[in-house]
Amino acid sequence: SFDRCKSLVFSLPHEDAIYDYLEKISESYDDFFVCFILIAAPILLIVNITVIFILTKRELRSPYNAVFVVMAIDQSFSIVNMS
Repeated sequence: SFDRCKSLVFSLPHEDAIYDYLEKISESYDDFFVCFILIAAPILLIVNITVIFILTKRELRSPYNAVFVVMAIDQSFSIVNMS
């Protein structure tokens, strides 16, 4: 473990009470994030694929919808990288 918690804004000594609190939050966040990704990732991928299929239909092609399609593709890649 580190002697001090350092950042660009402030520095906390290791013995400080807030350091212990932040360390507990950090440890529980890892478990929460894994559970969240396992539940949310499949749902988000299905939603993004649906958005891509709907917005790429000939009747719905427009510059605005192209932006949303690119955002859905980008979010899908991000989800796959996190999982």
